[in-house]
Amino acid sequence: MGRGTNPAFPSLARGAGCDNLGLEAYNESLFSTFHFVSAPEVFMPEISAIRALRYNLGHVGNLSDVVAPSVDALRLEQRDILYKRHPAGCIRLIANREEPGDVRGSSDQRAAKFWRRWQTEGVLQHEAAPEVYIYQQTFADGDQSVSMRGILCGVRFDSPEDRRLYSASEMDDAIVQERFDLVRQCAANFSPVVGLCSDPGDRLQHLLDSAIQDGLEITCVDDAGVRHSMWPISDARTIGAIQEIVGPSPMLVAAGEDRVRASERYFSWLQEHEGPVASDHPANFVLTLIWRLEDSVDLLHSSHRVFGGGNPISSEDLVARIGECFTCNTIAEGPDAAEIAWTPISTSDHQGRLAIYCGTDRRWVLCEAKEAAIDRLRELCPEASDEWCELSVNLLHHLIISDLLQDATPTIQYRRTIEDLVTKLGGPEACSYAALVPPIDVDAMETIAVQEEQLPANTFHLAREPLTGLVFNPLNRR
Repeated sequence: MGRGTNPAFPSLARGAGCDNLGLEAYNESLFSTFHFVSAPEVFMPEISAIRALRYNLGHVGNLSDVVAPSVDALRLEQRDILYKRHPAGCIRLIANREEPGDVRGSSDQRAAKFWRRWQTEGVLQHEAAPEVYIYQQTFADGDQSVSMRGILCGVRFDSPEDRRLYSASEMDDAIVQERFDLVRQCAANFSPVVGLCSDPGDRLQHLLDSAIQDGLEITCVDDAGVRHSMWPISDARTIGAIQEIVGPSPMLVAAGEDRVRASERYFSWLQEHEGPVASDHPANFVLTLIWRLEDSVDLLHSSHRVFGGGNPISSEDLVARIGECFTCNTIAEGPDAAEIAWTPISTSDHQGRLAIYCGTDRRWVLCEAKEAAIDRLRELCPEASDEWCELSVNLLHHLIISDLLQDATPTIQYRRTIEDLVTKLGGPEACSYAALVPPIDVDAMETIAVQEEQLPANTFHLAREPLTGLVFNPLNRR
């Protein structure tokens, strides 16, 4: 699917571009272009400036010492490192570790105490005015330095009938509840949702280029060497221009759907305990990083899977049970051969292919879906679209695991890298089997989301996560 061709993500090719225009002139052109063109039938992701809290650098010193990966990307060993790095690190907010004598909710209550104390002590300070933030990641791609630029802001989530936000991910209710418990204790969003909006005419890109020329850059570098930069924008006309550009394109949620759902629960909880919530109340909006859809090539990476809870399976048994639907070839042996098994998957954009590690004989089997596999999945899921049935992750979960292996309730652990997967498979804990699945691209995710279908939880993760701790979004009025 080409960018801008999906009817749910309409083209923004209205009005003139902004080459050789200064920011003020460009804003004027935007306002004159967009003033009367917003069609009432086009629902938009309503974005808002937020009255954020940011670290007082005079208090904490180096911003790089207090930020953290999003909680979704955080590894256990990273948490311990970040705890030691700085006493005011935001790790104590997003992943407060358990202490002796803790009961359910203790870590969230401890996080809330840090949150309130750091405001009282001036570690965190409120912005003087509502702002949006231009956000940029700069990273190495081979020998080149590449930058990706977007917007940190609030996005209204409370009108699902408007279809402002589209998502393709199934949600684990236990994870949503965990996120809600923290939001309720702290009345704040810490890690941003990540959304994609279309900008085929590059007008947003041009506007952001102009807006940062004379702005204050706030910057830090993460442990992977990615440079994160941010420019606060409080000018009402610039914010209005951003809203007009982003508005006509519904937002595709690429990461953080759990945080959207947690914010919805908090909104309902707030109404129940404090009465009606005004439409401009901060709790109507969730902290969101908006990337341009056009910049999202290679944005999504696979999450590898380790399955337990049942009897380990041998490669011979696997082939016998799935061979009618898949062409199977044993290609390698041992956990360390995961990279060998991954190569024919990662070097092709072909869906219907996956590699399964068998716990009994520690062999990797490359599996290629036959037409019989697609036909069988259509029978099992008659309401599903062809696009949904052809995806490897759905063939794995809904055909191989549930139907052919009859493994009704496996435990699943997710690993983001081959190295982490090898470590897990080589550890003392036995696994029944594991799977390497080809990454899904944004076009496919967009198609599934617009068709209101869903992919299994943790089908993918972002190649580069936004940092937590650059801005915090309080959900109460000052």
